[in-house]
Amino acid sequence: MLHIDLLVAGLTLGAIYALVALGFHLVFKMTGIIDFAQGDKVVLGGLVGLTLVRSHLNEVIVVLLIVFALGLVVGVAYDLIAILPTQHNGDVAAIAATVGMTLVFANGHQLIWGPDAEPFPPIVAGHINIGSVQINWQSIIIWLFLIVVGVVLAYVLERTRLGRGMIASATDPVAATTVGVNVSRDRSLSFALAFGLAAAAGVLVAPITLAGGGGLGTALTLKGFTGAVLGGLLSTRGVIYGSLLLGVVESQLASLLPNSNVDPVVFGALIVILLVMPNGLFGLRRQRVA
Repeated sequence: MLHIDLLVAGLTLGAIYALVALGFHLVFKMTGIIDFAQGDKVVLGGLVGLTLVRSHLNEVIVVLLIVFALGLVVGVAYDLIAILPTQHNGDVAAIAATVGMTLVFANGHQLIWGPDAEPFPPIVAGHINIGSVQINWQSIIIWLFLIVVGVVLAYVLERTRLGRGMIASATDPVAATTVGVNVSRDRSLSFALAFGLAAAAGVLVAPITLAGGGGLGTALTLKGFTGAVLGGLLSTRGVIYGSLLLGVVESQLASLLPNSNVDPVVFGALIVILLVMPNGLFGLRRQRVA
């Protein structure tokens, strides 16, 4: 039986996974590589936001915008310093570089902020009651942010010249250049957006997950990647649907199984699904347009 309170919790969890999954989707679709540092980017954004809050910047919305802007800048540098040089040796080398960057980010933020998770103030405190179900305002804000980001990304990638140019840059850079597409600009833009969105997501999810913590980045990376692959890595809508489904299933299983058994069941089911549907549950139909 589907418990409504667990459904709400699962949708919140799935929305967090989806924000991570969108970074996987954006980078993979634009560059052809899988960036396994996505979860640690979220953690880094939350920690930078926490530093700003502790510096008496009390408007969390302003903090969110500052962290997003910083993420855009760091994303460009991340590509130029860590990814672009290694991708000259192939996509596998670039993917290995992203794995290395997870260690840099994880150990770096522990050196600066320490190993312990810290509380983070919500954008809007409190909750609303719908019948017997209690929903935190922070969860609602995360859902709204996910909807806005998903709609904007889908529109840009499907309907605009910029989006089609970015996809062409990843598919065939030489051909894209001959028709006037600025491949270097589009590549930098994709990494900037992925980093900026991940950092902003860190500010939004930190009131729920706490800011920092040794294994948080790895956990977010694994679950975000699982949600993306489950839904269809090339589909904007698919990664969102897959991540939401993952969050809901995980929350329901947690009420039935010991916590230690939830992840093995989820990952085992993912393997079975991908054996039957290699492009994910929503990927075959969606990846033509998104």
